[in-house]
Amino acid sequence: MERPPMIVTLAVSPSLDVTYEVDRLHPGEITRPVRVTRVAGGKALNVARVARSLGADVAAVGALGGHTGAWIADLLATDGVETRIVPLRHETRTCSAIVETDGGASSTDLYERATPLDADEWEAFRATALEAAASASGDVWVAFSGSVPAAVDPAEVAALLAALRARGARIAVDSSGAALRALIQSADLVKVNRAEVEELLEQRFADASEAAHALGSRWSVDVVVTDGVRGGSALLAGTRVDLPPPGALGRFSAGSGDAFLGGFLAAIDRGADPAQALAFAADAAERNALVPGQGVLAERSPR
Repeated sequence: MERPPMIVTLAVSPSLDVTYEVDRLHPGEITRPVRVTRVAGGKALNVARVARSLGADVAAVGALGGHTGAWIADLLATDGVETRIVPLRHETRTCSAIVETDGGASSTDLYERATPLDADEWEAFRATALEAAASASGDVWVAFSGSVPAAVDPAEVAALLAALRARGARIAVDSSGAALRALIQSADLVKVNRAEVEELLEQRFADASEAAHALGSRWSVDVVVTDGVRGGSALLAGTRVDLPPPGALGRFSAGSGDAFLGGFLAAIDRGADPAQALAFAADAAERNALVPGQGVLAERSPR
């Protein structure tokens, strides 16, 4: 039997993501959360969890270390995400978001820097990524999402993506800054927000459509640019598709961009055309914002 298409996510900078819901944050005083949600996080694992929850065949490659890394591995198993773990000597980071009841869609975030990888750990990650993609079908999508740890040269990550692409994988990238600049040349699809495009190209854009056109023209790559409550725009195979603003605004916006990418890849994986995949992705992003936990989707409301 032919193996199904697969999505492989590369989690070189995962984290334990913790969301604290509070009635009101009291700086300098004790604040008791009314609810705490913990998920296996970092952008790549959020993408994997969303795509898996939407029915896609997903495998994650995760660089995990210490007790926190073991906890994340357990959470991924509970989520049903197949994970190839690359053990690290250092403890995996924790990232926290504090969401106030009356705080709208904003949060107060404490994000630790990405856990460092030693040279041999990066080489093990690279080898595992190549193995994971090779075990999938020829239609595999490989998604790199998030930051690059300080000890890893972005050029080495770009070389890994180029090697995967040379072997037939399609590459999706969601990153920012210097990492995005290095990786975009190895990408088939780039998913970013408008602010990240402006940072990369060092210019301002009136809207997501203008940003998508500039980015796609510069690197000849398919582009999706999101713009928060203003929607977004995509340039796919030369065709522009605008994304309307979300129909419902939630309090938990963190992870919505990851949910968008996970939803898009899951839809493409099942054979959707670009317009259908974008609508599916936008729905996933909207549902992410309705409940706590990055990469966790609210149930669809009956229509």
